[in-house]
Amino acid sequence: MGVLTYDPHGGTGLRAWLREGAAGAGPARPAVVGVLNVTPDSFSDGGRFLDPDRAVEQAERLVAEGADVIEVGGESTRPPGATYGEGFAPVPAKVQIARVLPVIARVLSLGVRVAIDTTSPEVARAAIEAGATIVNDVSCLAHVELARAVGEHEAWLVLMHSRPGAASSYADLFGEVAHEFSAARDRAVGAGVDPRRIAFDPGIGFGKGPDDNLRLLAGLAHFAPLGHPIYVGPSRKAFIGVVSERATGRLPPPSERLGGTIAACIAATHAGAAALRVHDVGPVVQALAVERAIGAAGLAPARHPGGG
Repeated sequence: MGVLTYDPHGGTGLRAWLREGAAGAGPARPAVVGVLNVTPDSFSDGGRFLDPDRAVEQAERLVAEGADVIEVGGESTRPPGATYGEGFAPVPAKVQIARVLPVIARVLSLGVRVAIDTTSPEVARAAIEAGATIVNDVSCLAHVELARAVGEHEAWLVLMHSRPGAASSYADLFGEVAHEFSAARDRAVGAGVDPRRIAFDPGIGFGKGPDDNLRLLAGLAHFAPLGHPIYVGPSRKAFIGVVSERATGRLPPPSERLGGTIAACIAATHAGAAALRVHDVGPVVQALAVERAIGAAGLAPARHPGGG
């Protein structure tokens, strides 16, 4: 895999780097990051892929459906709140490492990049040494030692904005999210991470209410001045269920939130997201392809039957 080129305007450098070797590779669409939870308690698929063999089978399926990256996580990161109660239970680093390392080694053989979803410096270091090139930190760098591990190995660091506890109250949603991300970014750079290898995730569903999440998706362009590629992870999130319940009177479980996930991914794509983190890779890749084809058709000159 080649040398990374970085473009702070829309994340095209990150997008192309993530998609190297993919069918129809290029920066035209966001990279699609397939979620692989090797946990017993993740919010939508906990326990399904805890066994390494089943996890690798799922990774093979996601790659066949078009995933550019497989993100492996050994600890649930479901947030606290009305939907998931107290949220996730911390998992010791040794347990996480035992869950993820056998899977990472085998997923790498599929020819895609591997990301590790962890807030633990020990897990991040072990995963990077095993071949992962991206660390997704949903704590917004609660542990600066994690950044040191990333910097030492020249990996990418995705800093996701989050606040402890359930939904927070924001006087200035975009300003506060940007400020708190920037503070984490500065800590990461101070610990040795190349600022050109930092991506920003607005943290859909983490410390935000449903309407906050909708505003963030509608306003991703507010974060362009930060100069970092944008990761977005709306897949199966609770806000989709809330919106659906408002419209239909029925609250769908996570497994029935595909339509809302696709809608959120298309919106994020239009706003310039460099990467989309999803559980349902095939339908999202298909939706992105159709959306792109429709856009291209609209740019083509009209043809009139029988005309000159």
